[in-house]
This record gives sequence, C-alpha cells and structure tokens, in this order.
Amino acid sequence: MTSAKKTQNLKAIVIILLLISSIVGAGAYGYFRGNSSAATSSASSANSDYNSLKNRVTVLSQQVRSNPNDIQLQLDLGNSYYDLGTAARTAAPNEAKDDYIQSTIYYQNVLKTKEDINVLTDMATAAFYSGQNDLAEKSFQKAINENPDFQQALFNYGVYLFQIKKDYTSAIRLWQTALDKDPNGPNADEIKQLIAKAKTGQGS
Repeated sequence: MTSAKKTQNLKAIVIILLLISSIVGAGAYGYFRGNSSAATSSASSANSDYNSLKNRVTVLSQQVRSNPNDIQLQLDLGNSYYDLGTAARTAAPNEAKDDYIQSTIYYQNVLKTKEDINVLTDMATAAFYSGQNDLAEKSFQKAINENPDFQQALFNYGVYLFQIKKDYTSAIRLWQTALDKDPNGPNADEIKQLIAKAKTGQGS
C-alpha cells in the first residue's frame, strides 16, 4: 500500500516537473542546462535509470507471458512501462511514446478486472503522453466523476486541458479545486504557479 502511494506521488511530481519545464521558457531552461557538469551527471543518472527500468520491463514481460491472468503482474508491468516512458524522455526520446502506449495496454487489462481510480488516472496520463487524446480525456473525466476530489486526476486533467486543449479556464478551475481541497499540500506552490501561467494565457 505504501509502495503504491509512493508511486502515485512520484507520478504527480513527474508531471509537475515536465509541465513546469515546458512553460517557464527557453531562458530558464537554458540556465539549468548551463552547468555542464550537472547536466552530464543528470544525463548519466537518467541513462542508468532507463537501463534498469528496461531490464525490469523485460523480466516482467516474461512473467506476464507465463502468468497472463495475474493482475498484479499486469499492473507492475504497466507501472514499469510508464516509468520507462518517463525515463526515455531524457535517455531515449524516440522510444518514450511506445513505452507509454504499452503502459496504457496493461493498465486497461487491469481495469477490465477491477476498477481502481489510481490505475485509471495513470492510464489517462500515459494516454496523454502518448498522444491518445480521446482515451486520455475520457479516462480523466471518468476518474473525476468517480471522485471529484481526487487530487491527481484534478491536477493531471488540468495539465491535459492546459497543454492539449488550451482550455485555460477549465484547467484553472480544476487546479483551484485541487488547491482548495489541500491548500497546504506538497504540490500547492506548483499549482499556484500553473494557475498564474494559465491566467496569462501562456501555452507551452
């Protein structure tokens, strides 16, 4: 249970960092990349994480083939593909989309057997990252209909609306709801920044 919650928090943090980096502007991005030793260290770490995740996906894929009805294995593989896609954004950008697509497949297999709002939201987010926009939007909406207060769905759907739909008003509404529900939460400062950006109408 703790492990699952930790994974969810990491995914929320990842999407925040990815969005923040896309909207702060080229100048700020260049500044962070300007430290060559830090950039080299970061790239080395990303490659190491990517290779470890790729090995994990290989092992889990073999286990799923041997035990196709094991839902926990399907979920573990979906999570691993999701994490691999995130790592691939830095280490192997051309592979990231396919990794996210694979994660949506395994998440959908899990959801056929059991309803889980965490899995549904992660599947929606992976669909968003892989360009499956209809699946992403439908799944985000379903998650919020199931639980209008679910923080990760509120935040990630807001990101989707901001980036893909350019619907800043709806994104602000979702983020403000998340902020109202947890004004002192770990993501409060980032949400406030995003609301401010959306209010200026600045897309990524």
